[in-house]
Order: sequence, then C-alpha cells, then structure tokens
Amino acid sequence: MTQSSSHSPAPRRRSRATLPVFAAIVMILLAIGIIPRIAQRRALADEVRAVSDTAMPTSVSTAVRAKSSPLVLPGTLQPLHEAVVYARSAGYVRHWYADIGARVKDGQVLATIEAPEVDQEVQQAKAQLSQANASLALAKSDLDRWKSLARDSAVSQQELDEKTAAYEASAATANAQRANVQRLTSVQGFNKVTAPFAGVVTARNVDVGTLVSPGTSGAGTGGLGLFRVSQTDTMRVYVNVPQSLAPSIQIGQKASVSLAEQHNHVFSGKVARTAAALDPGTRTLLVEVDVANTDHSLLSGSFVQVDLATGGMLAPVVVPANALLFNAGGTQVIVIDDHNVAHYHKVAVGRDYGATVEILSGVDEGATVALNPSDDIRDGHAIKPVKVPARS
Repeated sequence: MTQSSSHSPAPRRRSRATLPVFAAIVMILLAIGIIPRIAQRRALADEVRAVSDTAMPTSVSTAVRAKSSPLVLPGTLQPLHEAVVYARSAGYVRHWYADIGARVKDGQVLATIEAPEVDQEVQQAKAQLSQANASLALAKSDLDRWKSLARDSAVSQQELDEKTAAYEASAATANAQRANVQRLTSVQGFNKVTAPFAGVVTARNVDVGTLVSPGTSGAGTGGLGLFRVSQTDTMRVYVNVPQSLAPSIQIGQKASVSLAEQHNHVFSGKVARTAAALDPGTRTLLVEVDVANTDHSLLSGSFVQVDLATGGMLAPVVVPANALLFNAGGTQVIVIDDHNVAHYHKVAVGRDYGATVEILSGVDEGATVALNPSDDIRDGHAIKPVKVPARS
C-alpha cells in the first residue's frame, strides 16, 4: 500500500506539463487559420478603397416598369365609301339638283346634261335600224320565193345560195344597227348623272352651263369631277401600329375614337381589318378601325386619337432618354452591376415619350443605368453611382 502511493505524483506532473504544450499548439493552429483571412480582408479593403478612389462619379437611375401602356395613335377619319362622279356624256350641264351637304339616295339624279349631238345620233341610228329592217324583210321575201322556185327546179342551187347569203347579210346589218341604237341609247341615258350609293354630297364642282366630256372632269370643274359623294353612316380611320405592338392587334378588337373638340365624347369602334404585312419603310402595321356614325357627328377629314384596347399586354420597361448611347455598336445603355462596374448593353427602343423611352429588350426591370454617360467610361470600368430618382 505504501509503495503504490509513493509512485502516483509522477503522472500528475506529466499531465500538468502537457497542458501548456497543447494550448500552444491550439494557438498556433488558430493563428495559421485566422492570420491569412485577416490579411485577405485587409487586401480586399485596400483594393476596394483604391477602386473607390479611382472610380468615376456618374449619375444613375433605375429601369422601371411603366405604370400603363396605352396604345393611342393618331389618325384621320374617312368615309366608309367615297366616289368622285364624272360625266359619261359630252355636253353642257342643264341643271343640278344636289348641293354640298345634301343627303342623296342610291340612283338619285344629281344633274342633267344637255347633249344634242347624242340625241341626233340616237335618231340617226334608229333611222338606220328601220332601213336595215326593211332590207331584211325584202331579203326574207326574196329568199322564200326562190325556195319555192327551187322546189320546182325553176332556179339553180347557186341562185338559191346567193339569195340565202343576201338574207343573212341583211340580218347581220340589222343586228349591228340594233346594237348601235342600244349603245347610243345607253349613252343618252348618261345625260342623267346619278348617285352611285346613298350618302352625302361633299363637293359640287359644276354649275349650269358647264361643259363636260365623257370620262373627264371637263373644262369647268377644275379636274375634280362633277360631284363627290361620301357614305358617312360608318366612318373608317387608318392607324399605323408599331412593329413591336403589331402582334397584339386582332380583327374585331375594340377601339375608342376621340376628338379634341369633343373630349367628353368617346366613340366606340372596332378593328375591321389589317394589312397583314408591315410597311418596310416605317416598320408599322396598317390597321383600319370602323366607327359607327349614326348621328353624323363625325366629320370626314377630322383628326382623331384612336385608343386600341391592349389590356393583355405587359407594360414595357422605361429608362430616362438621356441614358441612351448612339455609337457604332448601335443604340446602347450602360448598366451598372452590383459591384458598381459598367457594362454596355445593346437595346431595342420602343416609343419615345420625351423624358423617357421604352426599352423592348436589353435591359431588365430594376437594372441601374448610367445617365449622360461620359465617353471615358469603358466596359468593365468602376463607377461611383450618384442616384437619380426614376421616372415611369
């Protein structure tokens, strides 16, 4: 018992001696892991400080989604149908029956033309037709007589054939004269100038005594025709829709038409048809909108604003107009990333609202863009952003 207890203090002294060694090892390991991190952080801070010191101060704004995207386009009202009425008979205007603003029916007489030459030609043609009918009757009588003689072998077959040919020639002459009478009678009927459809007379370019000629306006009408008739129960307006918005246009789509002088009255219409092709010069789609005009309050030629309902469209991203750059690379915008580094983005521009412009592609909502960027900014340069409020 006494011997075993005399040897126990030695292990305790050894354990106490190893504690400082273990602590030293732990401290060394911690130092190995922490010191490089501290050095790395200091180096990064120095780098950031250096970049901040050399970064170019630049005004920036945020690309935002527009609050709304109304598709309002200008246009001019036109009648559904419009025709310039010309003369089909040569002569002088004897009388006119419809002045500007008059509502006329289909086929209503607008004016009468005095054409004595045509009247005389009709009388002459009728006389020639009577003469041709008389010759035809005589040829028929001769042919019947020679047929009777031929049955008794009193005449030769050649003589009968000659009489038959004479009758057929007379019949052809009579038919030609009859057709001539019908033609001249039709021309004589054109002495009455009629309305091609129901509508309103919007122009009268003739007066009593005006000389007119077929197919032309005549010397007294100034090259404008005799009358102009417009069908205004339904009006049409043509608008040019930009290419970016063309897919949203559908036949039958509702539209609203408004006039500046009637700002409290909005007329309902619909898309009647489209050109189904883009104009290569303007990159726009021609769209026809028809508007009911039962009260005739819409006047042809009026300037209007057409609002095409495009409720299903996502409003585009807009940026300040002074964020755009125009260079050899096209239209571009400088986008600032989260590390305040500049990057050039090529963009497609939509409508221009003056202070802001639509960006169809190239910039996402929420992106930070440089305003009035300097030519010294290159792709990858550090930027010191100066925030400017965004406008939608």
